[in-house]
Amino acid sequence: MRAVGVLAAAACLMAGAPAAAEPVPLDSAVGQLNAICVASRAAFLEGGTVRLRNGPAKPVVQTQRYDPVRGRVSDTGWPSVMQRGLGTFDRSGFVLDARLRQSQIEQAARYLGHARRPWVLTKGQFGVIPSRSFRQYLRTDLLAPDRFIDLDSSTVPAQPQRCASHLLEPAALATVDKVMDGNTTTWILDYMLDDVGGRVRVRSSVQVRDGLLREGFTQLRSKRLGVDVNNYAKWVYQRPKVARPAASRVVGQRRWIRATDAAALVTDIRYLAGSLEGRHTLSGLQTAARRAVQAANRGHEVKIAVSRWRSGVLLSARNPYTREVVRFAVVLEPTRTAVSRRIR
Repeated sequence: MRAVGVLAAAACLMAGAPAAAEPVPLDSAVGQLNAICVASRAAFLEGGTVRLRNGPAKPVVQTQRYDPVRGRVSDTGWPSVMQRGLGTFDRSGFVLDARLRQSQIEQAARYLGHARRPWVLTKGQFGVIPSRSFRQYLRTDLLAPDRFIDLDSSTVPAQPQRCASHLLEPAALATVDKVMDGNTTTWILDYMLDDVGGRVRVRSSVQVRDGLLREGFTQLRSKRLGVDVNNYAKWVYQRPKVARPAASRVVGQRRWIRATDAAALVTDIRYLAGSLEGRHTLSGLQTAARRAVQAANRGHEVKIAVSRWRSGVLLSARNPYTREVVRFAVVLEPTRTAVSRRIR
């Protein structure tokens, strides 16, 4: 189950409310909330901002902004900026840098003349999954499963026309109250959700103004496998402006891959050589080396070469920035077992 937009004690939103909370029958409440969700989902496609916190008074830990005028989405969780018709600017290294140490990332940045990791532009990719249109990204990533307006945090894919229907399930034990104050209605929900590790208690409070969800909180409480779960989130809609990263701080994905390949070259070849140890025949070692190098080179810009080397194979590659050639030999020792070592 993934928690959705919004969380906290209902009292936070109700402080000073001139009217008392009134219970609402579940059937009626679900119908009204579903209609509000549908309208609010369409409203978000006209622009919005979501800020997630670990508690009502805690600092913001993640912010997502959708700027429909410029066709951009920013997400501080990566951090990243998606540009309609172009692709994704990524500063997190979430996709490309998983195998790298921090020192290697810093070295790659220096190779390209940057003091720290630049923004990396991947054209035609939105979010972490390639080959999506910007519109598909909005509907499948940013809004899935309507995380910030869908009251059902367990529904994937999103079903906005039924975003509160889970409240009708007998096991939900749900109650719904609302407080009306002018053009603002505060809905207060208390219900249970089933999760793999056990049942989760959810207390939500959402504010609706002029028929649209505008802000809210949710608190999830559970004790699973002896561990207390106590999660909060908060969101507020407003139309933002999202800026693109400065051109001087952006490099293309292939340039960044080339730089990180160079920075990690010794580590990568050492690991590859080590994976070939233990072979007992020269032909078996050579065949395994060719296959391993072919697989290792996929998606990389600095290619590793394999050649015969005395009683074994030689793995090598040239750093395109320093021109240094890195070599590791994997040879059969007299015991007829392959071992690797770096060749200077």
